[in-house]
Amino acid sequence: MHALPTWIRLCPVDVLRDPVLAQTAELLAAPATAAALHAGQQAGAYPEEIVAELQRIGVGRLLTAGADVFRLCALNALSASVDGTLAITLGVNALALLPVHLGAAPELQRRVFARVERGAFSSMLLTELEHGSNLLRNQARATVDGDGFRLTGEKHLINGATRHDLLISLMRTAAGEAVAFGDFTLFVVERDATVEALPRWSTLPMRGADIAGVRFHGTRVGPDAIVGKVGDGFSLVQRTLTLSRGGISGLASGCASGALALARQYAHTRDVYGGPIVGLDAIADHLVRHAELDLAAACMAIKAAVAANTLGVGAAVYTAAAKLACCALAEEAVEQGRRVASSRALLTDQPYERFVRDVLLFGVFDGTSHLMLQDLGLRLPQLAKPRQDDAPALPQIAALYAAAPRPLSALGESRAPVRHVDLAAYVRALDAIPGTASLAPLVALTDALLGLVRDLRGHRAWSDQGVRFPLAEALAWLECSLALVELCDPPRRAALGAPACPAAQDLEAIFHGALAGLGLRLRDRLLAAAAAADLAVPAEAVATERELVAARAAPRAAARAHVRAAA
Repeated sequence: MHALPTWIRLCPVDVLRDPVLAQTAELLAAPATAAALHAGQQAGAYPEEIVAELQRIGVGRLLTAGADVFRLCALNALSASVDGTLAITLGVNALALLPVHLGAAPELQRRVFARVERGAFSSMLLTELEHGSNLLRNQARATVDGDGFRLTGEKHLINGATRHDLLISLMRTAAGEAVAFGDFTLFVVERDATVEALPRWSTLPMRGADIAGVRFHGTRVGPDAIVGKVGDGFSLVQRTLTLSRGGISGLASGCASGALALARQYAHTRDVYGGPIVGLDAIADHLVRHAELDLAAACMAIKAAVAANTLGVGAAVYTAAAKLACCALAEEAVEQGRRVASSRALLTDQPYERFVRDVLLFGVFDGTSHLMLQDLGLRLPQLAKPRQDDAPALPQIAALYAAAPRPLSALGESRAPVRHVDLAAYVRALDAIPGTASLAPLVALTDALLGLVRDLRGHRAWSDQGVRFPLAEALAWLECSLALVELCDPPRRAALGAPACPAAQDLEAIFHGALAGLGLRLRDRLLAAAAAADLAVPAEAVATERELVAARAAPRAAARAHVRAAA
């Protein structure tokens, strides 16, 4: 049976109690499903039969009125652990329907959700070929026509562009060429004869995905097709992407887990020198590294879901950090597995090669890594601001883990503040809890990060992305380290109110190596930022190297034993 993704094993919500997710997991674990999806990838074919079976199971119910971030992220992780094409085919529905949850009038919601539960799939139409990620330059238009609108223009690189029935489309509704947030409106468009499906793009990853363009030939929509109000479109898209980035981290996490399961299986069955190659130290070390990266990605993706569930669009720091970190970790994880499978990871008739291709998409999906670095960099000054009257940090994070799953419609308050916890106080509060890992290096590195940010505010180097981006990346690795501690150190997990998890204890040796590895990444980015700004390296960062290297080496024997256990 296909191993469950680490995301699901560590999640504080028992997502498999949902019967649709449980049946989905069973379907995706079936050898016949894996064979059908692999054949589809080789042929570049849309996974029509598996999609139809998932619709029969009731996957549409996960996307509609009762949808929550935990079940949607679980669906992402499950599907991405098996097949990237299927994962983004399902994932684009969650993305497209998010603004309907967040801003549509009740009657429009009911109409759309009824169509989805009857089997309609949805697509999000944002990008135009000439303008890429700069949505404010888009030119596809909706012009007033009686009491409704006529849509003209093209959208490109759209997932589900030739097949999906409900097209959630961002259109310019203001006259002229000026650029303003209020110039755009979101519409729910039902595919009809005036909607032309343009030829599919041939893609390196997700070969069977329906990536194409859409051309509107005067497509008419009524006033009841507007999501929110005229002029709300860009704001709704911003809120949507803030939340959906946490979902992308779930896709990346699932991909890393699926690749690890295949790499371990291969290492336990491949006999070249008189026994399975997992007995070779070099192979075991690749698997250990893969497992560490997979664990870190899963924890950060879960933390993003936990934060989004409680804070809604106020969780922007966590979702941006998760999008950045999890995609990078997944790419490195797949590379470790590729080294285990060696030449067989490059053969298209072998199963591992799909992960080598598919993992490349997540980093550019719903916002590139550069956009995430820019977003995180803008938030650094608030994080580094001295605190006086804030509430204790530990109860703030515990409240995230204590919150019950909330419907997506509750998460999109446009005026919700971006929530910042006092990082220095929080790391010290975690360190004060007797746990299985010393957090002294993390305390020192947190102080170094915040100190560097304070030193650079007002400095001429602050305007240099070569300085801000390493600091932003350091923040992502810090958040990733905290998520790892919260979910994998049993005493600290308990102190935050998350339910006990057998998987956390099983992964203890992997946890220690992963935490030290993240600390070394954080330290490296701090040194890079200081060097780029021509500032002295913080003493706290210098002092941590020896301790982190030792902490990473200490569990090596136990970690090798873990990956050498029966697959």
